Amino acid sequence: GASAFAPASIRTAASSRRASTSLDATIAVIGASGLTASECVYQSLKEGDTVVGLTRSGKVAIPKGSGGSDADKLLTDDNLTVIAGDVTNPADVAKVFEGRDIDGVIVALGGKTADVGETMLTDGTANVINSMKDKGVKRLAVVTSIGAGDSESQAPFFFKILMMTAMKKIFNDKNNQEKVVQDSGLDWCIVR
Repeated sequence: GASAFAPASIRTAASSRRASTSLDATIAVIGASGLTASECVYQSLKEGDTVVGLTRSGKVAIPKGSGGSDADKLLTDDNLTVIAGDVTNPADVAKVFEGRDIDGVIVALGGKTADVGETMLTDGTANVINSMKDKGVKRLAVVTSIGAGDSESQAPFFFKILMMTAMKKIFNDKNNQEKVVQDSGLDWCIVR
């Protein structure tokens, strides 16, 4: 499961000794159809967690990384709810949290800037954070990229050139997204 998202009542020394790794958590995955996010969905379901995903298409495929011969088939599971929506629309994001006790959120947004806009990451993440605060959800993990935020010096030289040229708009958005997360007051983790 996703131990960072375990409800406080489950995060005890005794529970960490259980044979199962499932934490019976309910995890929201924003951008659930993407490569990284679909892997998060798949692994969480395999561990017995409940997942609520938000995607533009309303569908999540079995990931190539773990799905084997089932990769790219539609992912269906009794513990999976997929909501079609736009992360930049606060009402769509709010649907993820309606009537559910979400233990934690994974934001793994992507897409070409030309398709999703220059501020989708920042605006969408801000909407998620606002919905989390409205519902009292505290745990947030956000997938960005090497080179974003204070990791710029860790990026390989040629990647830095791309970051300053062809990928400049997306990295501006990623940097702003990270700032929104860091300023959120939530228990957050940025994954690069």
